[in-house]
Amino acid sequence: MNEQTHLSGRYRIVNEAFLREKANRDDPRKVFYIAMLANSSYGAYLAAVGSQAVEVNGYKQNPISGRMEILYARRKGWIRDA
Repeated sequence: MNEQTHLSGRYRIVNEAFLREKANRDDPRKVFYIAMLANSSYGAYLAAVGSQAVEVNGYKQNPISGRMEILYARRKGWIRDA
């Protein structure tokens, strides 16, 4: 499995203020940011979001899953493996 897509173990939040701001936006993805802030492991986060997917108007890659969003947050440096 590609290391970039492997989600196991714990993560730590690098930019908590930014994630809190995203969690408070009027955006369907906010459920994923709320779950990221409430958990500290990939397993717990994925259990919290389950198979939920959201549609974002104007976004070319719909629907967006919780797995896609946490991988995006890790790629952007908002969270890091612990």
